[in-house]
Amino acid sequence: MRRNLKKFSCSILFAGIMVGCCACSSSSSKSYTFNVDTGDKVKVELDTSDGYDITSDLPFSISKDGDQLSQGTFITSDDYESYVSVVNETDTATVIDKGDNEAYEYIMWNNNDEEYDYAICLKDSGTGILIGNNVSENSAKECFSRLKFSIVK
Repeated sequence: MRRNLKKFSCSILFAGIMVGCCACSSSSSKSYTFNVDTGDKVKVELDTSDGYDITSDLPFSISKDGDQLSQGTFITSDDYESYVSVVNETDTATVIDKGDNEAYEYIMWNNNDEEYDYAICLKDSGTGILIGNNVSENSAKECFSRLKFSIVK
């Protein structure tokens, strides 16, 4: 009897571990690779958990549960520098965030309280990305946080 109880306890423990492992592996992603006019090949990847999706419209568009949130297009690194200059010098734009990591640098701003934009410059490349979101600041930040960009060699 004690042996059966021990086997039963081990089975329950094993089943619990398996359920826990399955629950933790629910993340997913989707990516597109674009041949950009700058000559670079750029991979854009989105974490698609929680109903988010990316399509290759415009060159790319991000939606959640079918509602379009953000659209992105490619620019040159010179265009990126121009956007940064204009945003820093104009009265109609308010810088919300800026930063960098090992893959890119970026600036986020609000345009007349109507649109939330990101300009991104990929490091070691001549390519930038412009992303616009007219839903909300939180929506723009959530979409951006789900994105990964990389140069395909």
